[in-house]
Amino acid sequence: MDPLLITLTKAGLSAIVGDDSPSLGPVVITQLGLTDAAFTVASTLEALPGEFKRVDISGQQAGDDTLHMTALDASDDTYTYRGFALYLADGTLFAVYGQAGPIAAKAAPSASFFVLDIKLAEGQADNISFGDTNFLNPPATTSRQGVVELATHAEASAGADTQRAITPAAMQAAILALLLRVDGAGSALDADLLDGQHGAWYADIVSRLGYVPFDSVGFTGAAILTLLKTVDGAGTDLDADLLDGKHAAAFVLVEDAATFGSNANGYWRKMPNGLIEQWGEATAGESSSPPSSSFPIPFTDLASVNLQVTARTPNPGAVSGNSVGGNKVSLTQFNVFSDDLDRAVFWRAIGK
Repeated sequence: MDPLLITLTKAGLSAIVGDDSPSLGPVVITQLGLTDAAFTVASTLEALPGEFKRVDISGQQAGDDTLHMTALDASDDTYTYRGFALYLADGTLFAVYGQAGPIAAKAAPSASFFVLDIKLAEGQADNISFGDTNFLNPPATTSRQGVVELATHAEASAGADTQRAITPAAMQAAILALLLRVDGAGSALDADLLDGQHGAWYADIVSRLGYVPFDSVGFTGAAILTLLKTVDGAGTDLDADLLDGKHAAAFVLVEDAATFGSNANGYWRKMPNGLIEQWGEATAGESSSPPSSSFPIPFTDLASVNLQVTARTPNPGAVSGNSVGGNKVSLTQFNVFSDDLDRAVFWRAIGK
């Protein structure tokens, strides 16, 4: 945005310039007046034409002979303004500005915040003060917090702006631009080097290593196998036919290992030599013709089957011997019985 040219009135000039001194005298700026009337700005004005509102103004010297002023209108008023004026504590019209089109507008639920920065001749800002208000938003300097404008990437890369602040993104662009300006062979930077070497140094592998690397084209499975055959065998450090230092004869084949399983009828284990062990639980009934139960898997030799039955709990009420037992009925079935009452029992059968 282009700066606004504010006109100092003759009345304002008379308030600060003595008859016998070319320097500014102390004055206090206290209010900001607003107008929506179109008028001709002139130094002879003593009042703001069409003025409809005044708000208190605050400010301070912002450094570099700059006066920073702020005013806040938090009322519910609704208006548009195209001109404003600065008033001294005694009501003198100090300075005025106006333009043909609106400067800004205010809606009822909003607040208007006015910020003015006026640049004065060197050494004159110290002679102007402001009325008291409870808000201030000055521009930032190297010694005070305040409002700053953010630099664009181009402004940051140019590196000449002393007023705008730089963001991380703009800093990255500025650093890259700086590197591109100063990098190159013979500079102290040489950012295109890797460990002090150009890319051509890494491309010449033979010279860098001092020997010709292995031929990757000939690095096939057949070539590897041929090499292994020349060094493998008992007594070598390779012994590629060993597993954990043992030959295959030291391990049991899968088909020779014991197998295990279970189903609703119980559990079973089958040894590599054909021996079968089966076990489970059942209820032995007090009956002369006990029902048959099924083995988990069939046996192949009934004569080799041995069945054992053991009671799970004591039976202190027994009157007929308190014994349990069982019979093998077939390769697939057996039964269990009790001399006194029904009994929960464990059974185990072993055979082929």
